Amino acid sequence: MLRNALSRAVADDDVEGVAVALAADHDPALRPGDVRGWLDVLALRLSPAVEAVHGPRRLGRLVHGVYRTLGFSTPDRYEDPRLHLIGRVLDRREGSPVALAVVAQALGRRLGVPLRGVAFPGHFMLRYEASAPVFVDPSSGAFPFPAESLLELAAEELRVPVRDAERFLRPVGARTVAVRLLQNLQRAHEERGDLGRALLVADRLYEVTGSPMARCDRGLRAAALGAPHAAYDDLTAYLRDHRDADVRRAVDRLRPTSLDLN
Repeated sequence: MLRNALSRAVADDDVEGVAVALAADHDPALRPGDVRGWLDVLALRLSPAVEAVHGPRRLGRLVHGVYRTLGFSTPDRYEDPRLHLIGRVLDRREGSPVALAVVAQALGRRLGVPLRGVAFPGHFMLRYEASAPVFVDPSSGAFPFPAESLLELAAEELRVPVRDAERFLRPVGARTVAVRLLQNLQRAHEERGDLGRALLVADRLYEVTGSPMARCDRGLRAAALGAPHAAYDDLTAYLRDHRDADVRRAVDRLRPTSLDLN
């Protein structure tokens, strides 16, 4: 059911649904309706100030509400998995930039302030459509960031011409948000040595992306956890279309010692 919820949210381009499904994945006691209800309550708290103004001024009221009135913030480091799970983020008022972007989008949708995520290199951003796009840093609520300055930063970071960096200011959908959240969760679990959770996240990454590399990654984690059959299936599937000496050696180590192929 959880997997279906995640797949549906991605297919429906439902950013909030993606975050809720991933949070429920990590906490079976969490009820998705409770998270959405919590967001409804927070939106009601902000609505008098936001709805008292019109047009782009609503963005300023929303940002002030999220980061000042409600007190959402980001820490200096992101190793704690709770920073990437929306239920815990709402409870603690602390999250990663991507998680806070989801919260801001969810509240903005309820309050008539449409925001979209932007997969800016190395740092997730938010975009508000006005006469010219307005960019918001979800880690702090700082804005506006001039598009020209962001283009120059992206071009410098990626070592590409400025014109080729324009795509990194375009809005992204639920699939990209899901991948960013999952990658953050995977790093957090690995840094804590929680390989079981890291494998769960690897499975979700393959579900969302269908990428051969994601399947290979899942197989390598299964091998490390002592699940040879699952590892063998994933790694041999990857090797059918890719040449990789390290993966081949991993498969060869599985064959004689771990697999019962009868």
